[in-house]
Amino acid sequence: MAPEEYARLKEKYPKFNEPWASDEDDELRRMAEDGVPLQQMAEQLQRTRNSIRLRLQKLGLWTPKPAAKPWSPEEEERVVQMYGAGAAFDDIAATTGRTVNAIVSRLVRLHIARLQ
Repeated sequence: MAPEEYARLKEKYPKFNEPWASDEDDELRRMAEDGVPLQQMAEQLQRTRNSIRLRLQKLGLWTPKPAAKPWSPEEEERVVQMYGAGAAFDDIAATTGRTVNAIVSRLVRLHIARLQ
């Protein structure tokens, strides 16, 4: 990291790159339990949002959302067949384990359906 970037982050987040204290962990736990938004946690604890996410993960209070799994040719074919047969998006999503948005996006990407 460039010295200018480090200085900018340190000015905005005074505890940037410093070890966590047990009282900060306690405060972070309380805020997580209270549903405090990530940005507010970062501002109050004077740390970056990424630092907050990593600490929440270490404390077992947050699990990152896994990246979407890649589409296999077989999955795409099944979605196209179901769509062509008139299946509802909810049914296609339930069958494939994908969200409705993922189904619609894939069909648009495959030039099978158009957004209106």
